[in-house]
Amino acid sequence: MTSPASRWRDRLRLPSLVVLLVVLVVWEAVARRYGAYVMPSPGAVLRGLVEVVATGDVWKHAGASLYRIAIGFGAALVLAVLMGLASFLWRPARIAVADVVTVLNSTSVFVWIVVSLIWFGLTNMAPIFTTFMITLPVVASNVVEGVASVDRRLLEMGQVYRLSGWEKFRSIVIPSTIPHLVAGMKVGFGLALKVSVVAEIFGVTSGIGYIMNYSREILATQMVFVWALVMVAIMLVIDKLLFESLSRRVERWR
Repeated sequence: MTSPASRWRDRLRLPSLVVLLVVLVVWEAVARRYGAYVMPSPGAVLRGLVEVVATGDVWKHAGASLYRIAIGFGAALVLAVLMGLASFLWRPARIAVADVVTVLNSTSVFVWIVVSLIWFGLTNMAPIFTTFMITLPVVASNVVEGVASVDRRLLEMGQVYRLSGWEKFRSIVIPSTIPHLVAGMKVGFGLALKVSVVAEIFGVTSGIGYIMNYSREILATQMVFVWALVMVAIMLVIDKLLFESLSRRVERWR
């Protein structure tokens, strides 16, 4: 049986706090050794974080990045579900979808960034398109895996009751596939955030990637660290508020 001390330790996440303390001590030592340009101190980064929140820059640039991610990742999510539906209803489509996912997974993010700049120039569509192309195979592979894992006995029962293809997809396939979809969404969103930020370095004038690159150019290294922390905070908040909540709801629904 778990002791009260162990429960409090886990609740307060003391092991993680110890690791964080060690990181901060080492960080401060490296900052003093190499200087603010190479490694700004934790205090300087904290002051920069307070500054971007007070001035509203954090909402401007984080909002711009999230807007592009929402469009690119949302479009990838819709197409991934349609690909899953096609692979369920038509066996040749399952083979085609698997091959498309393999090809897309093998394509470097840098390829899509260059192609998006050629096709769309310095516009919002460049990071949106890159995000779409990189996250599509991640979500689609999870959806297809979920479709493939459907209990065949349930499908046979649906056949006995003469359910149509859409009715079987809605009543049998979707409940079995949603956990895989949520897992793919979680991984895909984390990838979308990273990819979108990289794409923003090359083609836009707002967003986390743009402001990080601008901070590097003006030698404000502490602000590069600030925006990196903003990225981490966005991922943690969305993971806790959206994906964990969604996972719990899916488990209860099933």
